[in-house]
Amino acid sequence: MKHLFCSIAVTFALATTGCITSSGPGGAPSPVASVDFARLYTGDWHEIAFRPNWATEGCVAGITRYIPRDKADEVGVRDSCREKTVDGNEKVVEGTGHILDPGTNAKIRVDYFLFVSRETWVAAVAPDYSWFITTTPDFGEVNIFTRNPQPGSALVSELTAKVKAWGYDTKLLVFPPQPEK
Repeated sequence: MKHLFCSIAVTFALATTGCITSSGPGGAPSPVASVDFARLYTGDWHEIAFRPNWATEGCVAGITRYIPRDKADEVGVRDSCREKTVDGNEKVVEGTGHILDPGTNAKIRVDYFLFVSRETWVAAVAPDYSWFITTTPDFGEVNIFTRNPQPGSALVSELTAKVKAWGYDTKLLVFPPQPEK
């Protein structure tokens, strides 16, 4: 069982290292000017859309959970998803998030273990912190997160249009099933 968990963790972490590129126009949009650390980096965020790769194949109902830590520029990160259905087996990988731009809080690097890390930028965030969009610096990955696992088709369409306006090929995104509220 321990080996299975390690294999899943390594697979998930390697898949989210930002090694995949897209047809974005020369890079990701700039990070937002400022993020309220306490509002964004706390609690559960449902992954409404993501760019698939071999490690996320069959993943649905993804959740990123941010857990506050004592250090001002650090947060615990727990990434999970379910296999094939919202009731499927849970895959989990945990790491430590390091804010790369303290004060602005829009760039984070998550170290999962050993030499596996992933840097993302907050490219857009709702004024009420009900959703946010991240990209990797090379624009190879785009993720749409919401607090609500069922944000509604109008909001999903609006956020997808925003990503498309940045030049990202939204046909590369997967919109996996989510649990009911």
